[in-house]
Amino acid sequence: MKKLDQWLTKEFPGKNSPKRNFQKKDFQKKPGIRKLVSARTALPKAQFKPSKILQGKLKVIPLGGLNEVGKNMMVFEYEQDIIVVDMGLEFPSEDMLGIDYVIPDVSYLENNKKRIRAVIITHGHLDHIGGIPYILPKLDFPPIFATKLTIGLIGKKIEEFGLQKFAKLNVVDPKDVLKLGKFKVEFFRAAHSIPDAVGVIIDTPIGKLVHTGDFKFDDTPSTDKGKADLNKIQSLGSQNVLALFSDSTNALKKGHTKSEEFIGLTLEEIIQHANNRVIIASFSSLIGRIQQIIEIAVKYNRKVFVSGKSMRDNIEIARKLGYLNFPKDSVLDIRKYKNVPDNQALILTTGSQGEAVSALARIANKEHKNIKVKKGDLIILSSKPIIGNERAIVNVINKLCILGAEVIDNEIMDVHTSGHGRQDELKRMIDLVRPKYFIPVHGEYYMRQRHGVLAREECGVPENKILMLQNGDVLLADRSGLQLSPEKIETKYVLIDGRGEGHVGSQVQVERENMSLNGALILIFKIFKKTHKLMGHVDVISKGFIYMHESDEVTREVSQIAEEAYRRLMSRNPHAPYPDIKKYIQQSVDHYTHEKLERSPLIVPLIVEV
Repeated sequence: MKKLDQWLTKEFPGKNSPKRNFQKKDFQKKPGIRKLVSARTALPKAQFKPSKILQGKLKVIPLGGLNEVGKNMMVFEYEQDIIVVDMGLEFPSEDMLGIDYVIPDVSYLENNKKRIRAVIITHGHLDHIGGIPYILPKLDFPPIFATKLTIGLIGKKIEEFGLQKFAKLNVVDPKDVLKLGKFKVEFFRAAHSIPDAVGVIIDTPIGKLVHTGDFKFDDTPSTDKGKADLNKIQSLGSQNVLALFSDSTNALKKGHTKSEEFIGLTLEEIIQHANNRVIIASFSSLIGRIQQIIEIAVKYNRKVFVSGKSMRDNIEIARKLGYLNFPKDSVLDIRKYKNVPDNQALILTTGSQGEAVSALARIANKEHKNIKVKKGDLIILSSKPIIGNERAIVNVINKLCILGAEVIDNEIMDVHTSGHGRQDELKRMIDLVRPKYFIPVHGEYYMRQRHGVLAREECGVPENKILMLQNGDVLLADRSGLQLSPEKIETKYVLIDGRGEGHVGSQVQVERENMSLNGALILIFKIFKKTHKLMGHVDVISKGFIYMHESDEVTREVSQIAEEAYRRLMSRNPHAPYPDIKKYIQQSVDHYTHEKLERSPLIVPLIVEV
C-alpha cells in the first residue's frame, strides 16, 4: 500500500496532471519487461505488415465487446491516425479451463502501432481497463487518456506489472478537447456505477461520432461525480452526428434503472435495524456504493473493516484522489478487527461473485484468518451475478446459511442496481443525440439486436441506418455514408493464464479439456542410453482415467501396447527422434483406449535413459 501511495502522490500532485517524462530509452533499458508480452511482439519488424492507407475514408473496427459482455475495445482510423477506445478484459467461460481472463486480439494494432495516437478509456471497470497491462507493451506504450479516478485505477494495474516507468498516463477533465492527428476528441460525463465515467465525442474529417461507453440516466446518483452532463449530450442533437455507438447491456429490460439513491436507502434501512454483525460483499469498483455504505456505518456507530485486496486497493486509490471521504479511523483493515461488539462492526468484502479465492468464499469455507461466521450474522450481496457465476454464488450462499448467517441478495431486497440503462434510457440517448446511423455495441448479439429494434420502432431510425457489427468487422465511412467493408480483421480469443498468453484451440487448452473429460495416462519407458532398447516393462500411471476394478487389466494391456508400439517403431527407424516416438505411442494407445473404453485420455509418454 505504501508503494501505491507514493505512486499516487507522484502522479497526482494536487490538481495537476501526471508527470509525462517517460522516454523510450527507459523501456529499452529494461529487457526483462519483454517477458510480459507475447512471442509475437518479438518477431522481426519485417513480419509486421501495416494495413493500406485509405485516403479520405474513416475506418471503425471493433476488436472486442460485441457478442459478449466484456473485453471492450474499438479502433477508429483515419488515414495516418488511429485512436483506440477502451482496452478491457472478459472473464472466461466454464470451458476455458484454468484461464484467468480473455483479452482482445490486437494483431491488427501491432501491425499499425506507429500510427496509434492515443488510447481513450471511458471508465475504470475491468471490462474496459483490464487488458491494458497485457496489451500496452505490444503497442510500444501509446499514451492513455482518461479521467482522474480511471487513471488512478489504471495506474495500480500498471504498477502490479512493473510498467509504471513506461506507461504514459494522462488525466483529462470532461471539459478538455484533445487534438490527436486528424481526430478531435471531446468528452461528456456519463452516469454509471463508478464515478468519472465518460462518453467520447470523436470529430473526424468525415463527420462526428459518439461512443457512449457504459451509461444510464440517474438523477440521484450516489455521488455528484456520477451525474451525466445532460446539457452536453443534448447539444449533440443539433450537431449532425454521423453515428452513435451505444451500450446495449440492458436493452432487453423495460423501464428505467433504479437510482443509486434508492439502493442507499434500502441498505440504510437494513443496517439500521440489524442487531448483530453486518457483512456486505460488493464489487470493489462500486466507489459510490462504498461511500454510501461507509456513511451509513458511521451514522449508526459501526466501524468498517475491509477484506479483500482489490477492495483495499480501490478504497485507498479513491480516498487519495478525493472520490471517497470518511472520518479517520472509521475504515480499517480487517487485520485490525478484534474486540469490537457485533452491533458496532460492518465488514466490507470482495467475493460477491462466488470466486473461489475471494474473501467471501474463504469466509464461507471457514478459511478466513480474521472472520468466522456465527449465528445471527447478516450478510448482504450488494451485486448482480455475472453470467456464468450463478452456481458458484449459490454454493457460497448455501455454506453461509449452514453456518448460521442470514443472507440478503437482490432477489430478496433492492440492494443493488445496474450501471447500465434500460430501454427508456437507451431511447433517451438516441433521441438526444439524433444520429444519422446507429450502431449497438457492448453486449451479446440478441441484446444488440433488441437495441436496434428500439432505435427503429421507438426512435424512428431507418432500418438501413442501423448497423449490426461483429468483432473484426471493418466499417467504412466517407462523405456518402457508412458501409460494411468486405475486409475482416482476425479477432481470436487471447487467453491469459497467470501472465502467460495463449489462444482457444492451443495445445494447452486441448490437453486441459482432454484431462478434464477423460483423465490422463502417464507411460514411463526406461531405455538403455546407448542401444535405446527397453529395460523391463512400461510403467503406467493412471490419473482420473479408470476406476480401480478396471485398472489392473487395462493397465497391463496399455503397457503391452505401448511396448509393442515402441519396439515396432524402433525396428523400422532405430534413430527416430523422441518427438516422433512419443507421437506414435500416443496414437497407438489412444486407438486402444477409444476402441476398448470409448474414452480418449491425455497420453503422456516419458522416456528415461539409463
